[in-house]
Amino acid sequence: MTEGQESTAASASAASQQPECLCGNIRRAFREAANMFLPPESAAKHFRQAQVEVWRGIRELVDLRIEHLSREPNKGTRVVVE
Repeated sequence: MTEGQESTAASASAASQQPECLCGNIRRAFREAANMFLPPESAAKHFRQAQVEVWRGIRELVDLRIEHLSREPNKGTRVVVE
């Protein structure tokens, strides 16, 4: 082994012997807890489709409001008062 390979091997073995940090353990625990709440793929598909439908409904409401605001206001007729 060359000197560079030896130092790399030594640092790799030293890293494996070091105790894990608290932050790493907390992060792993949060990831595992979050994964427990993930729905199965079939349920996730339904949720995604429901989300699409909600956005389509919001788009429809926005389109109706734009149409309402784009209309020309009705002008009144003139009436001659004697």
